Amino acid sequence: MTEAANVTRNLAVAETSVPETSGSSSAVSGNRSGVRHRWPGRRVFIGLAICILAIFSRNSWWPPVFHHMALRSLSAQQPQKALRWLDRAEWMGAQRVDTALLRCRASRRIGDPDQIQAAIAEAVARGAEPRLIEREQLLFQAQSGEMSRAGPYLSQLLTDTSGDNLDVCASFVIGYLRNQRYREAGTLVDALMKDAPEDPFPWYVRGRVSALQQLLPKAEADYREAIRRSPQWMDPIISLAELLAETHRQREAIDLFKQVLPEPALAGRAAVGLAECLKATGTPQKAREVLLQTLPLAENDPSLLISLGRIEFEESRFSEAASVLSKALTARPWADDAFFILAQCQRQMGLEKEATKTFEKVEEFRKALAELRQLEDQISANPTDEAIRLRSGELMLKYRDPQDGVVELQSVLDLNPGCREAHALLADYFSRGEPMTDSARKQMEYHRQRAR
Repeated sequence: MTEAANVTRNLAVAETSVPETSGSSSAVSGNRSGVRHRWPGRRVFIGLAICILAIFSRNSWWPPVFHHMALRSLSAQQPQKALRWLDRAEWMGAQRVDTALLRCRASRRIGDPDQIQAAIAEAVARGAEPRLIEREQLLFQAQSGEMSRAGPYLSQLLTDTSGDNLDVCASFVIGYLRNQRYREAGTLVDALMKDAPEDPFPWYVRGRVSALQQLLPKAEADYREAIRRSPQWMDPIISLAELLAETHRQREAIDLFKQVLPEPALAGRAAVGLAECLKATGTPQKAREVLLQTLPLAENDPSLLISLGRIEFEESRFSEAASVLSKALTARPWADDAFFILAQCQRQMGLEKEATKTFEKVEEFRKALAELRQLEDQISANPTDEAIRLRSGELMLKYRDPQDGVVELQSVLDLNPGCREAHALLADYFSRGEPMTDSARKQMEYHRQRAR
């Protein structure tokens, strides 16, 4: 477009510098009038030619601009924004393989399995090289905690000069954390810090590892360093806020939770943290207002619903509490705290029969969770005991977040890839997905074959 502007400017200069020639003034005037009438038509022609050229060459110049912006967003830990840039890269129909591969990377950062699978399928449909598809699948498996399948390829992926080592490290770090393999995660975090000293991600991850190990001062320092390097990244901000609340510094945490509250993906979590801080500082009515105001942004967030149900129960609004708690249990059927409050609501409402059944459910959960705590102690003492991990994974599938159970059973397969019991439990879990997604179906078929 700059060339077009230069052409237009040169034409304008030529028009104003036409020399007078011999002849009457009327003839000269007529010549100039003719020049003025011809140039606009040429400008239109040149403009159309440039537009046509731009349209036909759009695959070469349009997407790279937005790819650059997407990569910048990923570096700033903003995968949703990166996906928006990639959508814009395809506005003019430029459906390129490199766009699809970048979408795989952004989707992994978000962590939605179905979204990742869809991105990989799109890359396949656009003709991505098999080795690149294999790479994306391995990184997906690593991030999902399937180290028995992805782990053997770590060295190969790190030495592949055509890929991004930082992306590899990030996927494997998340997978190691899922499996509570903190030493391996720490090794990769150290490598990330050396290779990308200004990247906030390794600081945030190291903070998470420290928090899980109850090294809270170290976790706090790392979260603050991640925030310093990327002030707009909300994950370390909310993690720091939760740490401050846990260490009874609610007034410091309140401002941080408020900062995160407008972020749609974290709104429910921030509202719950903020509400708990407001209750602790003596303003329970404000806590309820925060939860109700955030509800439209996170209407299916079980943590928000449970927090709201607890406040409604404490303020003797038993019917309202029972309603939101029932909705929370639909989304999180392993929430034993929600069952307990619901049972109390039912008793206060005179629903004794329903309350008795719910209290029985609470007792069932408490026994299972007590056994799980014992198993976790045994695993810490003997991390390679396959039978203990198998039982722990089986209980987690039913009485805790089933994703924890999937990871625990994957750790069994890390120890023994041929463990039929683990494959059978995983096949059964993935077969119960409602609705059945492509990702779940593939997992079910994979584990069912190996359970035979």
